[in-house]
Amino acid sequence: MLKIAPDLPEEQLMDIIDIITSVKIDGVIATNTTLSREGLQSPHKIEMGGLSGKPVADRSTEVIRFLSDNSQKAFPIIGVGGIHSEKDALDKLNAGADLVQIYTGFIYEGPGLVKRINKAVLKASLNS
Repeated sequence: MLKIAPDLPEEQLMDIIDIITSVKIDGVIATNTTLSREGLQSPHKIEMGGLSGKPVADRSTEVIRFLSDNSQKAFPIIGVGGIHSEKDALDKLNAGADLVQIYTGFIYEGPGLVKRINKAVLKASLNS
C-alpha cells in the first residue's frame, strides 16, 4: 500500500493514480499527516511537523473522493484522517474508502469508538 499526504494537489493525485495502476501497487492509504496549519486556532499552530486528527478530516475525505472518482475504483482505498466518530468513518466510506483506519480518534475516543463505527456501518449497509 502507498500512503499519501493530504497536501497533494489534484495533478499529483492523478500521477498517484497512474503510478498505482501501472506499477500494480495493492492500493492507497489516504491520508497521512499534513504540514498545513490552515484554519488552526491553537497557539500550537506555529509548531512544525505532521498534524493529524480532526484538522485533516475534510481534506482526507476530499482526497479519498478524488482518488475513488478518478480511478474508477481501480484499487482499494484505506481512509485515514480525522475519524473521531461514526459519522467521520461513514463520510470516508461514502467518499469511496473501502476500509478505514483510526489513530488519533482511537486515542481520544477510546476503544468504544470501534464498536460504534461497526454498528453504524452495519446499520448503513442494512438501510441501503
